[in-house]
Amino acid sequence: MSKLIQNDVLRDLNQDDLDCYFFETIDSTNIFAKQAKLQKPFLIVLSEQQTAGRGRHGKTWHSPESGNIYLSIKYQVQELEPSLSLVTGLLIAEALDEIANQKINAGLKWPNDILLNNKKICGILIESEITDQKIECTIGIGINYSIPKKESWWGDLGALKKMLPRERLINSILKKIIFYQQNYYPNWQDAWYKRCMHQNTEISIITNHQKEVKGIFRGVDNQGKMLLETNNEIQTISAGECSIKGLY
Repeated sequence: MSKLIQNDVLRDLNQDDLDCYFFETIDSTNIFAKQAKLQKPFLIVLSEQQTAGRGRHGKTWHSPESGNIYLSIKYQVQELEPSLSLVTGLLIAEALDEIANQKINAGLKWPNDILLNNKKICGILIESEITDQKIECTIGIGINYSIPKKESWWGDLGALKKMLPRERLINSILKKIIFYQQNYYPNWQDAWYKRCMHQNTEISIITNHQKEVKGIFRGVDNQGKMLLETNNEIQTISAGECSIKGLY
C-alpha cells in the first residue's frame, strides 16, 4: 500500500488558505480537526488509519490501514447550511465521476450515503460547534478502497483504484468543497435528484421510535429534508428523525 503524496493531494490549491495535517494513525480526523485551532480559512486532516472512526448516529466507522480515505475539513460559517450534508454527498459523487472520466455513476441514498453497484462506499459525518461566538463546521469523509466485507451493504473501490488514485480524488473533493463554501451550488437539488437511487419509488423508513413507515420518496426540500408521500399527502422528514430501511 502506497502512502498519500502530500503534493499531489494539494495540487493547484491555494495553500496560503490551508492548514494541513497528515497522519499515519489517529483516533479520529474529526476529533483532531474539532480540537485544532483554526488559523487559516480551511483546516484539512488526513490519516492512513483511525482507531476511533465514527459515523452518523454514533456508529463506528471501520478504519483500517489498508489504503482508504479518512479526511476531515474544518472552516467557519456565518450560518450552518441545513442542506450541507446532502450537497457534500453530491460533491463527492461528482468528484468520483470526474476523476474516473465519467466511467462510473456514483449514486446517492438520502441523506448522504454514496453508493456504487448498490454498495455503500462512502460515509459523511458533519459536526459543528460555536467557538468564540463563531460557528466552526467540520466535515468528516470516509471512502472505502479496501475493506473487509463485514456487512453485506459495504463496498469499496478496490477494482477501480487505478482509475481513481486517492490523491486525485481527495484533491477534487477538496476543490469542490472549498468552491462550494465560497460560492454555493445553485440548483443542487436537480443534480441530487439525478443521482438519487430511490427517487419516486416506494421506500420504508424507520423512525427514531422504531416505527416503520412506507411511502413514495418525492425528493427533498431546499433544506435537504425528505419529502415522503403517504396517503396522498407529503410529509417533511429530517435526517435526524429516521433512516431508510434496506435499499442495499
